[in-house]
Amino acid sequence: MKVRRILLVDDDSDDSELFLEALHDLDASITCRSATDGVDALKKLDSPERPDIIFLDVNMPRMDGWECLDAIRNNPSFQEIPVVMYSTSSHEKEVKKAHSKGANHFFKKPDSFIALKETLRHVIGLG
Repeated sequence: MKVRRILLVDDDSDDSELFLEALHDLDASITCRSATDGVDALKKLDSPERPDIIFLDVNMPRMDGWECLDAIRNNPSFQEIPVVMYSTSSHEKEVKKAHSKGANHFFKKPDSFIALKETLRHVIGLG
């Protein structure tokens, strides 16, 4: 799958900015829309331009990543979009929960810009 459009769902503006910088360094032709929580993400998904992949933070206000993942997987229009969940924690329990709820991948938020780029390269399949 060639990724051209990403939906990033994260309430932390610093993390979102780093994600966008890392993504741009890897492939400037990929477009990325941002949402600040699950409610905002579902509104953005309800448009003709669907993302090729969704990156979904676990901990957010209003609607967290788990609730948003449930809504995505229960909507026939969105079911086929790959979802990558991430968090500051990587407890085995969270990883198993993500996969059991239908996430395609789960990773711990990297602690450096270089590690973030490598994680994105691996998950998106760039380079």
